[in-house]
This record gives sequence, C-alpha cells and structure tokens, in this order.
Amino acid sequence: MMPEWSRAGTGCGRGGGEMMKQLVWVGALVLAPLVAVSALERQAADPTKDADDPYEIPEAARERRNPMVRSDLALRSAQTLWKKHCESCHGVTGRGDGPDARLHEKRKGHAPRNLTNPKVQDNLTDGEIFWRISKGIIEEGNNVIMPKYEDKIPSETERWQLVLFVRELGPAAKR
Repeated sequence: MMPEWSRAGTGCGRGGGEMMKQLVWVGALVLAPLVAVSALERQAADPTKDADDPYEIPEAARERRNPMVRSDLALRSAQTLWKKHCESCHGVTGRGDGPDARLHEKRKGHAPRNLTNPKVQDNLTDGEIFWRISKGIIEEGNNVIMPKYEDKIPSETERWQLVLFVRELGPAAKR
C-alpha cells in the first residue's frame, strides 16, 4: 500500500482532488504577481513609448528587406510615383524643399524630411522607409504629417520601388 503523501499528487486516496485544487490556487497566486511585475517592467523600460505612437516603427517592419533589385526600369517607375505622390513636399531631389514644404511646415509644425541627408540615409533601414511610405505619420487628432500611401499605392512592389528611389537620392545629391 502506498503512503498517503505519495498518493496526494496523483489524485488517489482521500483528499487528492482537494490537494490538487490547493496547488493550482497557490500556483495562480504566485504567478499572477510575477506576470503583473513583468508587464510593468516592460512598460517602465520606455514609458514614453506608446503602442499608438505614430513615429514608432515595429521591429519586424524595421527588419524587412527590400525584395526589389535595383534596375533602370524599377527606378523609372519609382520616379513616376515620386513625382505624383512625394515631390510636392520632399522636392525634386528629395531635400524637403518641394512647393508645399513651407505651407506643410507652417500648418503641421514639421518640415518634410531631407532624404538626401547622409544621417537620414544611414539611420533608416529599407524596412523603415517602406513602413513610413505605407503607414505615413498621422498624429493624434488626425493631424496628417505624412499621408499613408498603402491605399494610394496599393502595390507593395511599387512601394518597394519607391524605397529604391529614396536610396538613390542620397548618392544623387553628392554628384
């Protein structure tokens, strides 16, 4: 015959089911505060980060690689998109000096980014540029700093071509 203490965890014998319930409750009581503390620590790591922060780009988006290969055809296609959607704010050469740039800065409080700046080029991944083109920058209160183009340019291929074009602006500005 098995001793009572060895049967307790198996649900056999008297009080086995009751003992199991107690263990579950103790486990829940121990784990609940640990889960809560873990969540608070993640939030405390960067309290300024908001899940809805229009300037925050998800890590998975940052890590995306451009599937497009640079070609004259891809760049010509992207230049057509640039003229239609981007040039009015970012300018012909991407310096943020398009015909709507001053009005944009006055109304929105932000100047269009100078995409020829080496610091901008070096500090943005292709995935970040693609995300920004796709999702735009829309602040609280529907203050559109940069429109989202995933609806206006529904083709991911064309948006990736625009990323190629933006990359060309850096070296082109040095020529």
